[in-house]
Amino acid sequence: LPAGPRELPLMIADRAFAADGSLAYPALDPTLRVRPGVNEPYLAGVLGDVILVNGAPWPVHEVDAARYRLRILNGSNARHYELEAVTDDGRRLDLVQIGADQGLLSAPVTHRLLPLAPAERYDVIIDFSGVPVGSLVRVVNRLGSGRTRDVMAFRIARKAADDSRIPRTLSNDLPAWRRSDAVRVRDFSFRAGQMHAGHGWLIGGLPFDPARSDVTTRLGDVEVWRLVADVHHPIHLHLVGFRVLSRSGRPPLPHDAGLKDTVSLRPGESVEIIT
Repeated sequence: LPAGPRELPLMIADRAFAADGSLAYPALDPTLRVRPGVNEPYLAGVLGDVILVNGAPWPVHEVDAARYRLRILNGSNARHYELEAVTDDGRRLDLVQIGADQGLLSAPVTHRLLPLAPAERYDVIIDFSGVPVGSLVRVVNRLGSGRTRDVMAFRIARKAADDSRIPRTLSNDLPAWRRSDAVRVRDFSFRAGQMHAGHGWLIGGLPFDPARSDVTTRLGDVEVWRLVADVHHPIHLHLVGFRVLSRSGRPPLPHDAGLKDTVSLRPGESVEIIT
């Protein structure tokens, strides 16, 4: 796999800025120290009009005409992306996924369009060897509009030797959980609703309370969790990984492969995970 200067971490985040250059964020508490949360119009999430990659707006990165490994994180508050890599002459380059949130896949998965929800991470190989020196490859968000459609670009700076390859087998130690291994099935609904001090997010009809535990599991047990949401929202589990079993009764999507800790639910969609 590509390594060294051809292995790039990319944290994508959208932000909004005030006229003085400070971050503009509709927090209930401008100090961000006492009261959590945002003003009600932003309960579905805060979208910015500037796309940052590693803290820089719409950067252009020089690369060799070779394979690169991109370790991508969606660090946005609420923005979803569908990423594609487009050359100056309109060709779409393959995005070869080799890893998900918690490590390598068992085998590569090739995408032309890669969905990316907040908190999701993808490990991707892109091959610039067929792109002319001096030209650009633009990374575009198909879900964006105006300037939020552009994410970043790669400028092909030079020809170069490349002895990297993508193995057919990437990992052989992923958990082989089966539905029949599960000792129980749990249902979780994620919806907006009335809380003590206005509207907020509810899980199973209840607001978050750090003093309450909703689930008690036994170490070593395997469980199936059924998740459903009424908005487009990523669901993240802490401290564990899971495999996606199904989406609304159908097989998982190609980007659901591997060991994950975050899964994106569209409005009204249900997802089964095993962990």
